[in-house]
Amino acid sequence: MKSYDNIEDFLKDKSFKNWVLTDDSREKEFWDKWQLDHPGKTEILVQARTILLELDSPGREWKAPQQALLFSKIKKRIQTKDKSTFNSIYVSTTSKIEKWTRWAIFILLVGASIVAFMEISFFEDRDQSSIITEEKEEWIIKSNPKGQKSTIQLPDGSTVVLNAESEIRFKSNFGQSHRDLYLTGESFFEVAPDSSVAFRVFSGELVTIALGTSFNINSYKKGKELVQLASGKVTVFKEAKQDQNFYLLPGEEVVLEADSTINKRNFDLEKAFLWKKGILLFEQTPISEAIQILERWYGVNFIVKEKNERDIKVSGRFEESYLSDVLESLGYAYGFDYQIKNKEVIVNFKTVNL
Repeated sequence: MKSYDNIEDFLKDKSFKNWVLTDDSREKEFWDKWQLDHPGKTEILVQARTILLELDSPGREWKAPQQALLFSKIKKRIQTKDKSTFNSIYVSTTSKIEKWTRWAIFILLVGASIVAFMEISFFEDRDQSSIITEEKEEWIIKSNPKGQKSTIQLPDGSTVVLNAESEIRFKSNFGQSHRDLYLTGESFFEVAPDSSVAFRVFSGELVTIALGTSFNINSYKKGKELVQLASGKVTVFKEAKQDQNFYLLPGEEVVLEADSTINKRNFDLEKAFLWKKGILLFEQTPISEAIQILERWYGVNFIVKEKNERDIKVSGRFEESYLSDVLESLGYAYGFDYQIKNKEVIVNFKTVNL
């Protein structure tokens, strides 16, 4: 049986391709069992699967500039790996570059036809000597306080719309040998395509992997993370349990429940990402959760003087509205008075609720 020690082993395997790109039940049974028997190789399997799914996306064309960029990144990663492994001033990379160049061509052909593999060799420069240098990696942190949203351009060309009271962090070499990013709060990601380096978001207990797509992650509540796919394809799994993967299509989401189980379901694409446009939407939202959202949205703190025992659920849509307008509407509908004092909102629920 094959050892499957690297991505190339998976991409050359006909059984693996049939499992990823078709609904063959026999292949699914085999690869499900294989993942259980080889838990240490799950990550590389997920990377190979993500590459095939991305290259199978409708309308993908691999033009000459994209091919050249892919070859360049693969060669650079190989050279970097060789330097750190052998710790030598004189490094020979010809054989590895030829091997990985053939693999890169294979990926491009899979993206065009998903039917055949061809090995093509390219001439490479002669052996070169280089001096080993170690660059210090530093963490880059982007964050927003309550009441503020921002759009961030990442080094790889991807875009992040960062919600209020949220933070992302990544290392200074992001986009070179990796595209790993850590999220607290909520962000919408538009990922720049790069089939040589997967884009990975770590949010709470979940890990989301993509190559070129757009999706939203909400991790405000610990143990209640939510991933929603807007376009493309992504893979989601629990960091502590990588053998259970969820593959999403546009309009599908996964949510980590309070009991640590993961559920997959559909959602409304037209309503899910309204927060990016400054639209505040409540649909049968518990009043306690609605207050948390308002605090985050407007950068204020609520003080509830009279606790209301009823299970009030709030509904309403507010577009670029002042806080006073929102409170006026909700107070009338759900029976409370309010006062705004600087950054504090004092709420008093009435005895009789409508």
